[in-house]
Amino acid sequence: MISNLRQWAIIGFAFFCLLVGLATIWLPIPTGVPLLALGAFLLIANSRVGRNAVRRLRKHVDWLDHALVWLEERAGRPFDRVLKTTRPLMTRHRRKREVEAGLSRSTAGTDPALTSTTSPSTPAGEEKRTQESTAKQPCG
Repeated sequence: MISNLRQWAIIGFAFFCLLVGLATIWLPIPTGVPLLALGAFLLIANSRVGRNAVRRLRKHVDWLDHALVWLEERAGRPFDRVLKTTRPLMTRHRRKREVEAGLSRSTAGTDPALTSTTSPSTPAGEEKRTQESTAKQPCG
């Protein structure tokens, strides 16, 4: 019961930090950003719903994901561990790279039976014979 009460108190303090940080972000005194960071860190560390919300945001907002990856690399060990729990299963920029790599692999034509083997100097008749010979070779 006490640990549950403690967790609720921490989550309440995290929301308080987020609200005060949003209210003071436009002031000339730099209190808004540190309060937002503290509130987000406490919410991620102590709430499954908070972790999932940040994970969803990272999945759909590419610049936020890049910024948090940059922060993960430079943060200390406890902060790094907490931020890594919010990584999406496959981040958007990795997915884009894999899609681009997959498209370049599929257009490269790695399967000789499916691609034509003609070069500018190969006559059309030799292309057919090459495809037929690769199709007749036993698998082994």
